[in-house]
Amino acid sequence: MVPNLAVTWLAVTQLESSVTLDHMKALLNHCEENSPYLLENEAAYQQWRNHKLENRSRTRPTQVFSLNASGLLTDSQLVDVQQHVDAYNFIIFEAPNANFGKREFLALNRQFGLRDLDTNLGADDDKVTALHVVGESDRRAQYIPYTNRAMNWHTDGYYNPHVRRINAFALYCVNPSARGGGNYLFDHEMMYLLIRDQSTELLDALMHDDLLSIPANVQGNQVIRAQESGPVFSLQPRSCTLNMRYTSRPHNIVWKKDHCSQRALNLVREILMEGKAMIEIRLQAGQGIICNNILHGREAFQDDPAGPARLVYRARYHDAIDLGQGFAADSRA
Repeated sequence: MVPNLAVTWLAVTQLESSVTLDHMKALLNHCEENSPYLLENEAAYQQWRNHKLENRSRTRPTQVFSLNASGLLTDSQLVDVQQHVDAYNFIIFEAPNANFGKREFLALNRQFGLRDLDTNLGADDDKVTALHVVGESDRRAQYIPYTNRAMNWHTDGYYNPHVRRINAFALYCVNPSARGGGNYLFDHEMMYLLIRDQSTELLDALMHDDLLSIPANVQGNQVIRAQESGPVFSLQPRSCTLNMRYTSRPHNIVWKKDHCSQRALNLVREILMEGKAMIEIRLQAGQGIICNNILHGREAFQDDPAGPARLVYRARYHDAIDLGQGFAADSRA
């Protein structure tokens, strides 16, 4: 069931008014001393960089982690899963059987410390979005995820306000398409690393609060989403993790026009075009991905008219992955 737009907007507005930017800035104070993502912390950055690249040299990005009969990871898999997340910011999992549904999907995500689900206009009552091709008369057809068209590079929720940043998401493939529909992935931390190694000046430009603006989403006389401005890279409160906010879409996007900002944006585009750190996957039925909010895209696809249509469940979170917290908690709660 798709929620009423007015009700959704009211709930979001109430949430945003409960958290101020000043409060978020205060929460960031404890991150600054040792964060590798701040330009003044060169020693911390070099240590983090070496650890990142070493983990990537030891692991295979497309490794599939099999879940147990309960649809969860086992304690014995924790070390390997953590190393994989550190290396690539995602893992691919495979469900034990066809009975793995939304409830099991959400329980698995909780094992990764993911609990704070984002609400979006196309989500069901449980805040999980069923991604499939909808008819032209469906209002969701204006959004590319509900079509079979290709989706260019983006991070999820780049239009969300500061207090509702998407820090992680998960996908579960119930039915793949007959042709196409593969995903391509690019670890946002690798993007940060590649840019920082080339130019700290351009990286700093990507951290300015007025770099990327999304105009308001107005339908009829109703404001579905207010205008939102912010950086490409930012440090998240509480978790102190790196968040990336980016889209390749050419329309309804306003980028800062100064020379340095445009050079920084062009560098991001060049790195994506080179594709040296890009990973391609095509989820099969019963497979899924859990990740921090990495850059990703989707190929165009075609469904078989005589077979089941492509159906993928998506859950988006304000949390970042925290396996220590997730494994310690009751993931079935």
